[in-house]
Amino acid sequence: MQKIFSTEGKIYEGMQRIYQVLLLTIIFILSCLPVLTIGAAMASAYGTAYKMVDHREGVLYKEYVHQFKQNFVLATKMWLLILGVSSGVFFLLPFIQPLLIGNKIAYYLVMLFVTLLVLMGLYLFPLIARFENNLTGTLVNACILSLKHLPSSILLFFITIGGGIMLPLYLPSLLFAWLFLGIGTIIFIKAKLLLGVFHSYENLEEGS
Repeated sequence: MQKIFSTEGKIYEGMQRIYQVLLLTIIFILSCLPVLTIGAAMASAYGTAYKMVDHREGVLYKEYVHQFKQNFVLATKMWLLILGVSSGVFFLLPFIQPLLIGNKIAYYLVMLFVTLLVLMGLYLFPLIARFENNLTGTLVNACILSLKHLPSSILLFFITIGGGIMLPLYLPSLLFAWLFLGIGTIIFIKAKLLLGVFHSYENLEEGS
């Protein structure tokens, strides 16, 4: 019985993980408030979550700050690029929409392109947090990984949509818990899944 409640027991480990997820969620939300820093916040959250998965996070908020400083420039460039592309699409939508009405080929091509962009987006900030690369290299790698590991990409998409949108929308009674634990939990689960994808490439780099 004493082992269960000891610092090496499952209950203590579980409570510590809940605390870490709570702290990660709060720090992430606070660092997103300036809006411009959302990209850096996302990369930092994934970088910290990777360390949590491997039990190498140390002092969590210090690790988050370290990740934030390390990834700030590239992650901010990526975030500004996403904002620019999104704004362009929003501006062009009224002009493109009439062309898609009644033209199934064009409609399906656009939907295919949008799907590819969404799947790519799932890998952008996780890649920045894990590998050293430039903006173009990160975009290319995100595109390749999203297609090469399509089952994982689809699972990442449903985790993001299900946990980030559907859960608080259709289960409002859990909204309070989601606000404090939801974002951190989603990032942690996705980080664990992404590490399974990334490890094979890291092993190749180590062997080369």
